[in-house]
Amino acid sequence: MRIDIQTQAFELTSAIESHVRKQLERNLGPLEEQIIAVNVFLGDINGPKGGRDKKALVAVQMVSRLSVRFEAMHSDLYSAISLAARRSKHSVKRLLRKHNRIAKAELRQLRHHQQDYYAELQAG
Repeated sequence: MRIDIQTQAFELTSAIESHVRKQLERNLGPLEEQIIAVNVFLGDINGPKGGRDKKALVAVQMVSRLSVRFEAMHSDLYSAISLAARRSKHSVKRLLRKHNRIAKAELRQLRHHQQDYYAELQAG
């Protein structure tokens, strides 16, 4: 799983980078074979003024060409990163379950049509 981190309005420190990678590995690591890349965008919206202005956006590109994006805002950047990673995990799992349900339904439908086709061949 490739992880790309970009920042806006501040420098990326090794502590922040380490926290991002740790949170993504913890939350998305078990799903790694389904994920191609994770792009993380970190920002401080109104600079040193304070408040709930730290933003973490996690965008996950999956093998099945599906993608998930989740943005979290918090007064603490580390909390925003943790929240975005957790929510991304839930979104990825939900999307994979939905994708698998659709694929299974399509296979059932294909098998049903195949059985009908063979029944027509035997009858006619």
